[in-house]
Amino acid sequence: MGQRPDWTSDFPYRDWFSVVELGPGTHLISEPVHVNSYLIEGSERAVLLDTGLGLADIRKIAEGLSGKPLRVVNSHYHFDHSGGNRWFQEIAIHRSGATLLATPPPEDLAAAYMDYVHRLHADWVTYRELDDRYFRLLTGELYVRPLPEGFADEDFEILPSQATTLLDEGDVIDLGDRRLRVLHTPGHSPDSICLFEERSGMLFTGDTLSAGAIYAHAEDADVGSFARSTARLAGMAADVRRVFVCHFLRYESPASFLRAVGEGFERVLAGEAPLRPSIDFLGAPVVEACFEAFSIFLPAGWDPAVAGGGRGPG
Repeated sequence: MGQRPDWTSDFPYRDWFSVVELGPGTHLISEPVHVNSYLIEGSERAVLLDTGLGLADIRKIAEGLSGKPLRVVNSHYHFDHSGGNRWFQEIAIHRSGATLLATPPPEDLAAAYMDYVHRLHADWVTYRELDDRYFRLLTGELYVRPLPEGFADEDFEILPSQATTLLDEGDVIDLGDRRLRVLHTPGHSPDSICLFEERSGMLFTGDTLSAGAIYAHAEDADVGSFARSTARLAGMAADVRRVFVCHFLRYESPASFLRAVGEGFERVLAGEAPLRPSIDFLGAPVVEACFEAFSIFLPAGWDPAVAGGGRGPG
């Protein structure tokens, strides 16, 4: 078949970040497919929920969209949500994540992620060709971007950072004419939070929800806690209008998605979910519970009878 042409040779979307206005004072700042961050601006202050991978300076993008004093809130400590913390002085995280945020990551994690990036880019060529031929679902804000110009694999560093503010369940972040309530939703990680704006009905879920694979299998995850957190969010569905997640291309879902995910975790714990072997983005083996609009990654060897509502073996 011959060698594929360079997919960046005539590619119109070269900025690493994709920006979408979601409503007045609310923007998606996406590193498409990799991770989604959200800029939420009030009359006096603004919050950047998560800072992404740190491959490019997200602060320049956020400050270009908002002239208000800006602080960071990390939905949890994981590197793909806190990588850009290096460009900020004010960083808030749930208190259970502060030490984790300041702890250096495994030495091989950066190299493993760059391996994933290159696999993603190789497969993106085929995915885009198939979409062009058959489906026409992709639009510019969803296109995978080439790595920033001049960026080399060895340039990618995952740096620890220091929180300046510790958040707790029920805290309110006052932006002037907008107020964001902190919901502690452990499961994906012990420090996972969501931010809820009651007036608009906007719910920003971090990695507690995902319109794709929901990661409940890692060492710091707990399936029982995850089920309780998603059940709580499902109980809020009547007050939620828009749900924003941090991964994959479907960044917005309706409130009904909260109920679907809550019911999915119930089925997992009850042993009623369809399961199949799969792998996560780094190639680690997992068990995948599959549902219509999402799936749940569980530890390899998952057995709800053994797990007793916890992580399970693996």
